[in-house]
Amino acid sequence: MANSHENKLSKTLRILLSFALFVMLVLLSLSASSKAVLLNKNRIENMFTSYKYVSSVKNSVVDYTTDIYLKNGLDTGSVEDIIDEKLVSEAIDSYISYNLGLDSRYNENTYLESIGSICDVIKSDITKQLDGKNLENNEENVSLIVKSVNDYLVNEMDISVTNEKTLVNVGSIALIVVLCVSAFFALSIALILFFIGTKRYRSIRAVGISFASAGLFDIFSSLIICIILQIKHIDIFPLYLRELIMNYIYSGLVSFIISGCFLLLISLIFSVIVWKVRKEK
Repeated sequence: MANSHENKLSKTLRILLSFALFVMLVLLSLSASSKAVLLNKNRIENMFTSYKYVSSVKNSVVDYTTDIYLKNGLDTGSVEDIIDEKLVSEAIDSYISYNLGLDSRYNENTYLESIGSICDVIKSDITKQLDGKNLENNEENVSLIVKSVNDYLVNEMDISVTNEKTLVNVGSIALIVVLCVSAFFALSIALILFFIGTKRYRSIRAVGISFASAGLFDIFSSLIICIILQIKHIDIFPLYLRELIMNYIYSGLVSFIISGCFLLLISLIFSVIVWKVRKEK
């Protein structure tokens, strides 16, 4: 009876600990993948400073400035050259680097200065056009046009997700905490689980099941989220920003799937170990 009671107790503890290990492994894989991809500051910087994104911002500002010129009877042929892509890139670089805390050379005014440089060229062009047409150079109207472009550029670059008080910085710290805690408990639970009962292969099998369950959870949950994102349209404006963010989310989901496959591979190794241990007996 004592042996029967011990076996029953061991089985119950093994199930409970196996489930606890599954939970810790899910937390560990999700936090590791998120830290490596979704909240990786360098990846975020590369995403928002890519040629495609910079060109999209420039084209958006060119379109807006062109409309402003047309409304005020100005020639639009020079707008494409006035909105210098290099200055736009410098403004975006400084904005992202400062808000992510990646470069101490930048402060909150650096990107505004770059935008100001663009607006100075616009102001000079408007003044030149007015003088060339012998039109009255109304300083107030010119300033309003320049301010309108300046505000538009500021709004285009104002991406709250990169702000140092929001998710990226706070989330990164939180993920490190979750990563360390889940890794500690996962290792502790696995060691305790390994020494439960007298038949060692059952404990090894329980550990393997936890890894397999966590891997399948990562894969299936990521696939479900992908399907939902395909069905449900998320409104983010402008459209190029939506495309950028959606691609970034998908890259994070891919990392979760890869993490799940890695966990499944580990579970397969445990299965082989269980098979060898049972065969030797």
